[in-house]
This record gives sequence, C-alpha cells and structure tokens, in this order.
Amino acid sequence: MIIKNKDNNQDSIDYLSDLLERDFPDEKKSLIEREIKSLYAGSSDEGTAAYFLNLEFKQSKNWVLIHDLRLEHNDEIAHIDHLLIGRDMDVFVIDSRNYTYDVSISEQGDFSYFYNSIPYPISSPIEQNKNLIKLLDNFLIDNEFLPKRLGMTLNPNYKNIILMSAISELTKPLKGFYDCSSVMKTGKFSERFIGRLDSDASLEDISSLATVISPDSLKRFAEKIVLHHKPVVTNYVARFDLDAEKNTSENVLNESIDLPLCPVCGKEMVKREAKKGKTAGKVFFGCSQFPKCRGVMEIDDKSSVKEIEVDTKKSQVESVPACPKCNGSMVKRVSKNGKNAGQEFWGCESFPKCRGVVSIDGA
Repeated sequence: MIIKNKDNNQDSIDYLSDLLERDFPDEKKSLIEREIKSLYAGSSDEGTAAYFLNLEFKQSKNWVLIHDLRLEHNDEIAHIDHLLIGRDMDVFVIDSRNYTYDVSISEQGDFSYFYNSIPYPISSPIEQNKNLIKLLDNFLIDNEFLPKRLGMTLNPNYKNIILMSAISELTKPLKGFYDCSSVMKTGKFSERFIGRLDSDASLEDISSLATVISPDSLKRFAEKIVLHHKPVVTNYVARFDLDAEKNTSENVLNESIDLPLCPVCGKEMVKREAKKGKTAGKVFFGCSQFPKCRGVMEIDDKSSVKEIEVDTKKSQVESVPACPKCNGSMVKRVSKNGKNAGQEFWGCESFPKCRGVVSIDGA
C-alpha cells in the first residue's frame, strides 16, 4: 500500500510563474524558466522508480511504500527517495538515480559517469545511502517508533538499494572485493527480489511468528514516520539572487500609496498588475506570501483599497493551537474511526509520544 506519494510541485510552479511575469533581466528569467521545466518534469512518475514500485506494491497489504521522505533529526537531514517496508521489518532504503549518461563502477567501488567517452568521478551513491540509513535508524530508535511483537522490539533489516535509470548504461565489475550488487536498473528490482517481495501467502502462513507484524501495525508504523516529513521550502528569491534586482514596474506601482496588510494572513501586500483574463491590465494588491496565501485587495479610482472576496479553501490561514498536554506544535488530522469518522481535528505533532488533541472549533 502507498502511504505517501511524492510532494506536489504546483505551489512552487505557481510562485515561479508569478516571478516570471515581473521585470527581471533575461538571464534571471532564463533561470526561472529552467526551474519551472525541471519541476514539471519531476511531476511525472512514468518510467521512474516510483512508477515501477507503485505498480508492484500499491495493492499489497504486506508492504508499505513511502515516496519522497525528508526527515530532520539531531541537526541532520535525510532525504529518502523511496522507503519500502515489509511486515517482517525488511526496510529497503531506495535511492533512484535518473542519470541520462552511462555509469561505471570499478573493482574498488569507484563510480564514474561518461561524457563524450571521457570518465568523470562521482560520489558513491551506495556510501551516501548508508548515511541516510544510519540517520533513519537513529530517528526510529530515538522516537521509539519501532513496533513490538510479544513485548519485544523488532529491529529493522535495512537494505541499501540504488536504482539506475533504464536509459543509462550500467557497467559493474565482474570481480573485485567491493560489493555493488545493490546497484541495479529500475526494472530489475522486483525481478531480483520477487521471491521475497511476492510473499503475501507465505507471510499469512507465518503471521503468528514473533518477527512478523500485522498489516494494520505496519500501516500505523509507516504513518508515524510520515507525520514527521518536512517538505523542502526553497527560497527562490535568494537562490536566484533576485533581492538585488529592481523590479521596475512593481517599484513604480508601489511608490504612490501606502501598502496595506493582507486581510487573510496579516503579512505585507505588494501592488501588482493582472496579466491575464478579464482583469488584464488592472492594478491590485496581492499578498507577498503568494502562493502560500492568495489574499488580494482591489484598488478603486480614489486610490483607496477594499478587500476582494477570497476563496477560503485556498487562502484561509487558521491559528494553529498549542498542544494542551505538552505545549508543542499541532497538525490538522482527520478521524478515521468511531462516531467522529471524517471530522477534522488538531493532533499533537509528537504523536504517539503525546496524544494531545483539540477540536477544530476549539471546544
């Protein structure tokens, strides 16, 4: 079963598209356009490791899939492409490399890619993935997330897997002391492990063993991990050095009137000009936090402002309460069982260590 898909890039695409309409130099716009194309390309899973893994495991009750997992722990960050966990606590930490060029591994374990038939050394993805596994293991232990069976904590059996693009030629040594068997083409993964991955029936037969957890326990274990996912937030203004650029049209627009605060989130607003649709050419105030907040205010002929009705589904910014038990942060969740099934509520971010809850209406 799939617990988490890859993060959606649409907010970043919207934000970059908004930047692209500003009066930045051509070289800056070129960088922005390249980033938009990259995000669009990354939005498609077809032909990627995620696509093949979903085909194999999305219907399985004995395996859970987590895509695009980013964990922060002890001032370290682990960004795991794919995490595949079985009921027997086999944990496949999968790094997918969508190389478009050929890759070679030497007998000593050195990686190189080839461009115009010339080899260039690259860092070993095997060693990089080892570091991710170490951080993941520390994260699970420190948060006491590891499941128990008959009072005994089950320790994961980690598998370091590197999946290469189907269009990349992979050359591995026929001999040598370095084990690079974990590196393979994407399509070879299920073929290689089909004996143990396609084991629904055999797991049901041995489900009473102390080393195998139930499908429900497996799902809860994966959901605890996903609750700690920290999405990447890219500061594109800093990344493309846009602070130093003068957006001439926006500066001119903002000279003649005091800037109001956003009626939705309270942040500063900026004066903008609609580029498309029926209001093309019309000047309005838009929240500086767009696309995270879509608050807008229109400007009448007397240079005064009035609030435009905002789509509350997209723009409403709610006050996030503190946990009543530990005073920590809370996140919005949905009840799945009982008489409150389907209703939203605030739950402590530290669940299951803390089980503080607050109803959405504050009752």
